[in-house]
Amino acid sequence: MDENKSNGKGFGIVSLVTGIISILFIEFIIISIIFAVISIIFGVIGLKKGNNGLAKAGVVLGIVSLAITFLLFLFLKVLDISLFTIPSWYK
Repeated sequence: MDENKSNGKGFGIVSLVTGIISILFIEFIIISIIFAVISIIFGVIGLKKGNNGLAKAGVVLGIVSLAITFLLFLFLKVLDISLFTIPSWYK
């Protein structure tokens, strides 16, 4: 009877999709962070509403994406490397 009652499945799907997008765009640090945070937020909401599978996967993807993005950012800053530079010896 309660067809309009949400069980959190939509939040889990959004969490999973944004987690996948954050992993795919990991070289674009700002985009990856934005999608990872969205993935974690929607995943936590989905977990509170009762959908464990998709929401949990979205939260895990969001956390992994944030961790990899943070390590990539540190790696690039510490070594002072840019992803899009052409070496001086290559002409």
